[in-house]
Amino acid sequence: IFVGCTPVRYENDYKGKIIDADTGKPIENVVVLGLWSKAYPTPGGAAHEFYDAKEALTDKNGEFSIAGMGLLILSNIESMRVLIFKAGYEYLGLWSWKPFIENAIPQKNIQWEGDMAIIPLKKLTMKERIKVGDPSFRGIPKNKVRLMINEINKNRIDRGLNPISF
Repeated sequence: IFVGCTPVRYENDYKGKIIDADTGKPIENVVVLGLWSKAYPTPGGAAHEFYDAKEALTDKNGEFSIAGMGLLILSNIESMRVLIFKAGYEYLGLWSWKPFIENAIPQKNIQWEGDMAIIPLKKLTMKERIKVGDPSFRGIPKNKVRLMINEINKNRIDRGLNPISF
């Protein structure tokens, strides 16, 4: 028995398009961060450890693609977690890509065009941006989240705060 392992699974590329929730127009240069963890069984439940991260920026059409892990055999690598952020917009962080697939986030109004998730982001007022704060990526090596840190720094400077240093 291999506890915490999936016998065989294939992880395709993750594709999406980020649009403005009000206008429906594509948003360029949104940071999309894919995170993978390994799960290890413990007496108190699963323990999770960072495995890998991949970043992408949306293009002028608001589209992005992050390469999946491919064929995984007897793997304890969990499905990709996704973090989406652009200064001036809401931050979206999900424990798994799966809620997009299942449309389990009704308030987000995720649509699908083939295998591409169409994800609306709401533009925030400065008051909302100050209240929400910055995305968190604790435990992830900073060299794996350079695009995210750059975007967080844009947001911090807009809000009159000091940027994060590497």
